[in-house]
Amino acid sequence: MFIKSIEEVVVFLEDVAKDFGGGCERVYVSLSGGVDSAVVCTILCRAFGPDNVVAMYRNIRSNPVHEQDVKQLQKVLGFKLLQIDANPLYDMFLDECKKEFANVGIEWAEEGTEASKRNGWDSAYASLKSRFTTPFAGFIAKAVDEGRGRIFGTGNLEEDVLLRYFDKFGDGAVDNNILVGLTKMEVRQIALWFAKKYEAKIFEQIAQKTPSADLQANGDAHNDENELTAWAKSMGFNITLSYGDCDNEGNIAWAVKEDMDTGVITGDRRYWRNQDLFRKFRYSQEELNVIMFMRKIEKSTRHKALGIPGIERKILRKQGFVD
Repeated sequence: MFIKSIEEVVVFLEDVAKDFGGGCERVYVSLSGGVDSAVVCTILCRAFGPDNVVAMYRNIRSNPVHEQDVKQLQKVLGFKLLQIDANPLYDMFLDECKKEFANVGIEWAEEGTEASKRNGWDSAYASLKSRFTTPFAGFIAKAVDEGRGRIFGTGNLEEDVLLRYFDKFGDGAVDNNILVGLTKMEVRQIALWFAKKYEAKIFEQIAQKTPSADLQANGDAHNDENELTAWAKSMGFNITLSYGDCDNEGNIAWAVKEDMDTGVITGDRRYWRNQDLFRKFRYSQEELNVIMFMRKIEKSTRHKALGIPGIERKILRKQGFVD
């Protein structure tokens, strides 16, 4: 469904951003060149004024297209842009790590090789890139606002609610998220609205980009939809996962909304079998597959939404280990 009044939503998000700012005069956001971070940055510029918005673009083996888009966005909005080349730090850490692995007899897999892909190291390298941003963001957010600091998140409804398609201590290490209630398509619609409002094609250009975390040093070859689809197929679900486009929502948004309405993924009907769901809702086989996949992913990523697990004192007391 299209947003009924984009202007009203934008004004509402501006007010929410001010509340989430926690009294900060200057606020921080990490810019990736994607539509979500671009929309958040624009809303912050409108809420706090562009001179009070500090954004960082962090380059680690990143697609130069995204950096160019971020620069164009900055020219339109006028926020303070920090361009951090983290490649030297990244390389230095990996060089040291490689030496230490050899010292203790652990096999090493170079980034981008078949061994890296085969042994699960692609995920490790991607996580490292995502988590490299965290200390930069934490420092900058506090340094620019007298030690206070707010890191504004950039995840949308599909990514952050059921899929939890983020690194918990990387792009998930934020203080708030003003877009978490909006689907990717809705965020794109806001970007298109900004394109007209600011008479700037860069918003339209960003809105139409393929969603990509850009964490495997191979450009759009590693994009969100392809990775999610590969996960689904590896679990035996013959489906293609999609965020949709600027005009239509994909099946990920459909599943999230369906769960909100019927509880088939996390609600009262989360244990219903395929045949029961079919009898009740007449889902197609593809829709059933999407629901079953989302159930598995939600369960496997649930830890990201919970606090850090531990053994409470009362349990140790009950066991007689402590007084």
